[in-house]
Amino acid sequence: MTDTQKRILPSLVVLGAALFGSQPTAVAQVSEYYLVAGDQSTFLVLQGGALIRSWTVATGTARYQYPLVVTDTVRTMGANAGEIGAEYDLLGNDLGARFTHPTGPSRCWDGTTDGGSYYAIDSVGGVYRFDRNWGNPVRLFGAGSIGSLTYDPSNDSLWVSQFSTNTITNYTMTGVVLGSFSTGHTQNMALALDRADGTLWLHDRTAQGTYEQWSTTGVLLARIVVPGASTYNALGGEIPTPNVAACRFRNGNGVNLPDFSCRTKPILGTGWVTSYNTNANTLGTVLIFGVAGPATGPALFQGEWLISLAAPPVTLAGTGDLTLPIPSYQWLAGITAATQGFRVDSGPGGPLYLPLNAQDIAFGY
Repeated sequence: MTDTQKRILPSLVVLGAALFGSQPTAVAQVSEYYLVAGDQSTFLVLQGGALIRSWTVATGTARYQYPLVVTDTVRTMGANAGEIGAEYDLLGNDLGARFTHPTGPSRCWDGTTDGGSYYAIDSVGGVYRFDRNWGNPVRLFGAGSIGSLTYDPSNDSLWVSQFSTNTITNYTMTGVVLGSFSTGHTQNMALALDRADGTLWLHDRTAQGTYEQWSTTGVLLARIVVPGASTYNALGGEIPTPNVAACRFRNGNGVNLPDFSCRTKPILGTGWVTSYNTNANTLGTVLIFGVAGPATGPALFQGEWLISLAAPPVTLAGTGDLTLPIPSYQWLAGITAATQGFRVDSGPGGPLYLPLNAQDIAFGY
């Protein structure tokens, strides 16, 4: 990013372009599609209807590594409790990191990420959230039975397929059904979202080695028989998600109220919605955008600043949750910034100025 871009970033974020969106119309595979065939202990990469490379699991790790997350590397978890996954570069070289399937989820069949947390689905359909090392699992909701899943940043949701049904279902992160469509066949696995064009990909296991591309409205866009793939029982799949939009909670020394959150992710070309825990006495809310990045201190009223004051911050004020339009400029992808919430409440002696926690954000897709 150039110095000019750095200088105009705050005004671009606050005063950014009008919101827009589009539905894919072209039928093509834009991004590489990464798959795990556990029975063969093999990772596959598909592109343009062809199997372009493959590699076997790292020495000493699990045969089955279906839960995978693909960003600028591939991070896997062993499918069964206690089994070990690994980290690979995008060519399949072992990078040395190891990740153990923790107690809680049973055998897991696929993985995905929202840029901050990892997610997987187990044999009884439990959808779990993990940290970025495949630890600290939290069950979010039940989605039926064995299946596959992928994250959709356009509405902060999960798409979930099932091995035993023909339905692809879109869920909120708490398990509320947003919609669904039928593929016309069972054994829908290795579900993945290509964020480059907003389409879904899956493996039709009723015709092993056959892969389908779907719109999120349920239109079949392509059905491809991949040469050389029919011998691979691929059940986990993801498409790389570099420059993933993300929010990460931060609260310095913990003296600020933890009342500022992200309702949506700061995705290019959308409105980033921030959320405040308000009450009947709340007079106003403020979003502070830290041009110079994160910091802790100095003290501020009953709390502390959590953004650097090396450059003047940009602020946006309102009376509740605030929305900022994020420009669609591609150079913003991967840029990080610090933000902090601020609330003004009425008190017995006048206004109370309440610094809130920070959200460190990454612009992306």
